[in-house]
Amino acid sequence: MTKKMSKVFTGLAVFSLAGAALAGCGSSSDNKNTDTAGSPNAPKEQTVTWLSARPENGAIVQTVKELADQFAADHPGFKLDLQVTADRPSYLTKLRTLVASGQMPDFIDSDADPFAQELVSAGLLVDMEKFLKDEGLYDKFYEPALKYQELPDGSLYLLPMEYHMEMTWYNKKIFADNNLEVPKTLDDLLAVSKALEDKGVTPIAVDGVDVWPVLRYAAMYPFRTTGNQFIRDLSQGKAKMSDEAGMQAANFSSEIGKYFQEGFATTDYTTAKNLFLNGQAAMYNMGTWEIPSFVEESLPEGLKGNVDYFYLPTTSNAVTPDNEFFGNSGIGLGASAATFDGLPKEFLSYVLKNYSDVYVAKQQMSPLKFTIDDESKFSALFLRIKQDMDNYGSEFAKPWDTLLDPNTNSVMSDLITKLTMGFITPEDFAKQIDAAIAKNTAGK
Repeated sequence: MTKKMSKVFTGLAVFSLAGAALAGCGSSSDNKNTDTAGSPNAPKEQTVTWLSARPENGAIVQTVKELADQFAADHPGFKLDLQVTADRPSYLTKLRTLVASGQMPDFIDSDADPFAQELVSAGLLVDMEKFLKDEGLYDKFYEPALKYQELPDGSLYLLPMEYHMEMTWYNKKIFADNNLEVPKTLDDLLAVSKALEDKGVTPIAVDGVDVWPVLRYAAMYPFRTTGNQFIRDLSQGKAKMSDEAGMQAANFSSEIGKYFQEGFATTDYTTAKNLFLNGQAAMYNMGTWEIPSFVEESLPEGLKGNVDYFYLPTTSNAVTPDNEFFGNSGIGLGASAATFDGLPKEFLSYVLKNYSDVYVAKQQMSPLKFTIDDESKFSALFLRIKQDMDNYGSEFAKPWDTLLDPNTNSVMSDLITKLTMGFITPEDFAKQIDAAIAKNTAGK
């Protein structure tokens, strides 16, 4: 065992005892090459295991299951053991336990976070950039989808299975009734919000319970003025929230929070969306996974023909182009370096080469470049956003909660709510974040 592997396993030792209880959920390695029917002529069962954190009935899991059935038709004995634990904390506990007990599944789901970095440092994950280039697949992906999965050093050990862009949906009638234009800059966004509030209109509906939609607003200014450099440096203790970029984020958050709906901190995802769909708020920031809610046939009668969207406004000193903004390619797919060569590698190659045909048919945006031959099968909104996707820049704005360590992320989530509610000042916010960063990055 190398020193790096020893460090990972030592760090996960707390889970090792529980590992025995989960032994039946572990890597497929113990199950491979077993004769299932007892007959010497029966195909040998070869099970590939994927521990997934994705929704059981979601388009990704359903697509992979369909492709696994197709793959099995040409590979007698092949079986995909797809174990879904959609609750993220439970999933992470299970994954860490399996890794600590030496039973890492053939495939896992993971964000490009510090834990993924630990797995890479221990040599447990497959180099996906090399795999994709070997298979001639690297250039088949949309560049932002791959970049989103990169670790801070630019290496690629996780694959995207989805592709989303984020935008602000707005009520065109409310804007027209109040003689307002779509904001081109973040300062315009504040001005438009103030004008709406002065007219008695709730400017922005936001899901405060899940926090991340609020945190997006904090990340807007730094992305425009530094790209993703500020948050990468902040997460590693190389920058401070009290730096200029950080204070721009804190000040903007403090201002924009004045225009969220009353009681936003206790408003959940569905309630926030319904505030917009019921015409009770003028704007709502959310991603393309909500396309089905915003196509004409799904809108309430009073909103039909009155919903449009705009992407992240810019700033006077922006370093990022207008066609780069928030987006994501979801949680990534990693492969065990110990078991990849052979059937898992062949299966993954098959899945990727056929993924878009099945996934896009489910009205989903694939991270692999695709064309649409029959537009009649898709909504006008889907086709328009597909064009936006084809014209996108090279890198998504990274959500802060995917880069910060878990302890700092917890502090950030608490403080961003207090800041946007006006309970603390931008200076107090920055001071406390800097203290958390210093504590949690010490010695790393």
